[in-house]
Amino acid sequence: MVCVRSGPTETRTIGTPACSSRAETWFSRASAWDGDPERWEEAVDAYERVVGIDPGYAAAWNNLGLLQHRMGRYEKAGACYRAALEADESCCQAAFNLGSLHEDLDDVTTAIVWYRRALEMEPDYADAHFNLAGVLGKAGQPDAAALHWRRYLELDLGSPWAQIARSHLEEP
Repeated sequence: MVCVRSGPTETRTIGTPACSSRAETWFSRASAWDGDPERWEEAVDAYERVVGIDPGYAAAWNNLGLLQHRMGRYEKAGACYRAALEADESCCQAAFNLGSLHEDLDDVTTAIVWYRRALEMEPDYADAHFNLAGVLGKAGQPDAAALHWRRYLELDLGSPWAQIARSHLEEP
């Protein structure tokens, strides 16, 4: 997922318009490369260039965090997600990704905190409801999990993941 930059670039002090243009150019390159595992290192370098040019570019921080996460560089991923939130405190994707990171680290308690934070920012964030339901189930909170499975189904009934949500609601 990609954060949407809040506010027009003119409100951010990043130097000259040329700096903004360079950041966008590198962001476009990184975005083209980050789907190809063979080009992840190039994408990491490109996103690092973006945040070097514009440290307030939340989407670049978030995407850099996603790459670090995929590459197993969990500390770096967490730092990038937090930088995205510092750049844009409403970047619900970064909060969601911190939840996912902590879930991958088997830190269910912290994952719950971050998924809930993502939902505070964006109450209709279907993926956050899905993941929160899963970790609440792992945490032994089946009633709370069921609320989020139901909400997920209200938001994303037609997705392939809907069957998984339904199966959790049908469990005894």
